[in-house]
Amino acid sequence: MIAFFPGKFQPPHLGHIITIMDLYDKYDKIIIAITDDVPRVSSSTERKSIFERVFRHLEKVEVVLIPGVLTKYKTTTDLPHFDVCLSGNEDVIDRMKRLGKKVTKVPRSVGIGYSGREIRKLIIKD
Repeated sequence: MIAFFPGKFQPPHLGHIITIMDLYDKYDKIIIAITDDVPRVSSSTERKSIFERVFRHLEKVEVVLIPGVLTKYKTTTDLPHFDVCLSGNEDVIDRMKRLGKKVTKVPRSVGIGYSGREIRKLIIKD
């Protein structure tokens, strides 16, 4: 079974890594799909590079870039083939269900070091 794990990953953090590692043995392959949404901390290619380095020794992990914002997709034809979408984002879950895809909700990480929102607060001074 191929799992699709989409997100902005701004920035990639320990919470993402822990989630992926917790899911690793449950699937034949995990596709980490990084959207090219407006960067807050790093570009999508930088985020892709980070995940590729972190997971370089794990054969079942593939990292891809996907164009645009996933919640605006009207079809899944521009996405890699997958059997189930893994997400903690309710908007992504709703969109994938509307597009006829199987979805498994995964918990979103919280707390400093495990939350993109908290990390961005420390990095970006508005």
